[in-house]
Amino acid sequence: MKKLIQAILISSIGFAGVSQAALIDFTGGTVTENDNVTTHVTDNTTSFQNVLMYVQDGFKVEFMFDGAPSGFASIVGDYYVTGNDVSHWHWADGGFGEVTAVIISKVDNSTFDLGGFQVTTNTANGGTVSDGFENVVVNSSKLDNIFKVDSDDWGLGNGTDPLITIDPMNDLFKDITWFSFTNAADSSSVGMGLDNIFLDEPGDGNGIDPTDVSSPAIIGLLFLGFIGLFFRRKS
Repeated sequence: MKKLIQAILISSIGFAGVSQAALIDFTGGTVTENDNVTTHVTDNTTSFQNVLMYVQDGFKVEFMFDGAPSGFASIVGDYYVTGNDVSHWHWADGGFGEVTAVIISKVDNSTFDLGGFQVTTNTANGGTVSDGFENVVVNSSKLDNIFKVDSDDWGLGNGTDPLITIDPMNDLFKDITWFSFTNAADSSSVGMGLDNIFLDEPGDGNGIDPTDVSSPAIIGLLFLGFIGLFFRRKS
């Protein structure tokens, strides 16, 4: 019986390992300040300003600037004081910062698939509501200006905090080396924030749906739970 349980565990873990999904949630990763020397680790309690780059699980989030950035231009950490780490930045043409683009890629520059991301702020009014004309666009290594990001009131939980999902069949976000956010010329947005970014790490071209709870990893874990319950009742 013990060998049977071991075999089930090994096969289940292997099955769960089929999923190669990666998540950037801005917690437990490394912040590098604009001096390109000073670093910090995010912990769901501290907000770090003056950020050049954030690295987590083999992915990097880079902030591009127009001229010398101010401390308020780019932030990673518990910016909204909700006990949840996010990224937040202020556009160069918005009056509060100097950010011209935010670029997400792998540290080793290999390919990946984008599954989606959660917006925490995309507003024309610092600290308050959006006006609906926040024309921030998403680009990838395959094409610029692919689609516009939904407008969102300032602050995690103060608006809709939309989860933007990418169609797994959308080739413009499969096998990419980077994707980015830029503020369009006609955009009213002064600032933008992100929480979770869902990625398919190997860039196998299959795409990933962050709302799909039937992923192999989750199925595998559920299977383990049922097996454990079965043997507990039998004992």
